[in-house]
Amino acid sequence: MIKIDNISFGYTKTPVFNNFSLTIGANDKICLFGESGCGKTTLLRLILGLEKPQKGSINKTKGKAAVVFQDNILLPFKTVLENITLMGADKDTALFQLKALGIESFANSLPDELSGGMQRRAAIARALSTNFDFLVLDEPFTGLDEDNIKLAARHILDTVKDKPIILVTHSLYEAELLNTKIIKL
Repeated sequence: MIKIDNISFGYTKTPVFNNFSLTIGANDKICLFGESGCGKTTLLRLILGLEKPQKGSINKTKGKAAVVFQDNILLPFKTVLENITLMGADKDTALFQLKALGIESFANSLPDELSGGMQRRAAIARALSTNFDFLVLDEPFTGLDEDNIKLAARHILDTVKDKPIILVTHSLYEAELLNTKIIKL
């Protein structure tokens, strides 16, 4: 469970949150939804500990996150498989994830040899290959066509099972595919 208790946070003179609270239960799948600039990614950064609230607290009973950031963040000098195993996954798990997402034949390719959508699926495979307590997805389907969005969403749900998902997207369709409850910011 993640308990966000009366947090306040802002950048310089721009407040983003003022006494904001939210509880994410052990099996919850939520989507942070709202206009660009409303604080969705900032809230993810606060939950992940990449930013600290200026007031209030964030407590996690289980704290190991797997993350698909807005950017793929694949090391350009490592193969796709090396990018995944670098995060602690074993080779078999990494190859299973790549196969499930339809890009196993590119395991030994460098990221710049892949299309943007293939790089995105590699980033998803990397997150799903780790041992995590909750999954954070920030615009996870950017660059994917509809068939690959459906494939990736089904695979994410199959992998995550009863673990929490925290999704940020501008697409209600994607939120529905991942069976998330909408939290409007």
